[in-house]
Amino acid sequence: MLFTTHSLVGAALGSATGNPYAGFLGGFLSHHLMDALPHFDQGSFRVRERRALYLGDINFEENTIGTFGARDWAMLFIDWLVSLILFAIIFISSPPEQWGLIIIGALGGILPDVVDSSPLWSIKLREKIPSMSKYNDFHGFFHWTVPAKKWPLGMLTQILLIAASLWYLVF
Repeated sequence: MLFTTHSLVGAALGSATGNPYAGFLGGFLSHHLMDALPHFDQGSFRVRERRALYLGDINFEENTIGTFGARDWAMLFIDWLVSLILFAIIFISSPPEQWGLIIIGALGGILPDVVDSSPLWSIKLREKIPSMSKYNDFHGFFHWTVPAKKWPLGMLTQILLIAASLWYLVF
C-alpha cells in the first residue's frame, strides 16, 4: 500500500479513538489489515502474477531483477508530497486539539513500512536483528501487491480508503 493510504487511515483511527495509545495501535494494526487488500505500490513492478487469492500464500512469481530504483524513488516522493498536501488540508480543517491524535495514528499506520520496507535500512536490520527477519515474514504474510498490469484494482482499494479517511477527518 502507498504511504498516503496507510498514514491517512491511521490518522482517521487516531482521531476516532480519542486516545493516543489506542490511535497508534489502531494505525499499526490497520496497516496489516490494509496490506491484505489487493493494492498497487512500488512492489507491483516486481510481481509478475498473483496466482493465489488468500493471505499468506507465497505462490506468486516475483521478478527480483533490479532493486529499488529511480522509478520507485519517484513514486515514493510523489506519494509523500500527496500526503503532505492532504495532511495540510486535514490540519486546516481540524481543531488543534485533534492534531496530536491525527499524527500519532498516522505514525502507527506507517511504522511497519518505515521499519520493514525501507530500502535504506530494512535489509541491514533483518541481518543484524533476528526478530526483524521474523517480523518481515509476518508483515509479508499480509501483503497482496497486485502486478503493475492490474494497477486499476490496486489503486481502487486505496482511493476508497483515502476518500473514507478524508471524509471522516475533514467533514
